[in-house]
Amino acid sequence: MAIVFDAIFVMIPVYVFLVFVAWMLGGFFGFIGLGGIILFLYSAVFEYAFGATLGKMIMGLKVVSTQGKLEFPNALIRNITKIYALLLIIEFIVTLVVETTDAHQRYLDKLAKTTVIEKR
Repeated sequence: MAIVFDAIFVMIPVYVFLVFVAWMLGGFFGFIGLGGIILFLYSAVFEYAFGATLGKMIMGLKVVSTQGKLEFPNALIRNITKIYALLLIIEFIVTLVVETTDAHQRYLDKLAKTTVIEKR
């Protein structure tokens, strides 16, 4: 649900802006992948700096390291699939197949040594 809030409050305005800029410049295809890169960087920077994206903040969630302080490379790793929607779908499927002990841990969370917790 947090990614839906991120899409509504962050990504839709970004895509509207990119489409407008592409229309003004007379081209569109060069901007298609830029939205995914922006989502990836937005997610990594917000999770590193604040522990959560806007969507996670609304949902009362926080990204934490399972081994101390959350480092920026870990935030980058856990968000790499956000660059391209198909990768995000594949990660979701892999997460369903790969067994984990933490219900809030996606497959890349395991690799990045991170998890999502509820803020109280």
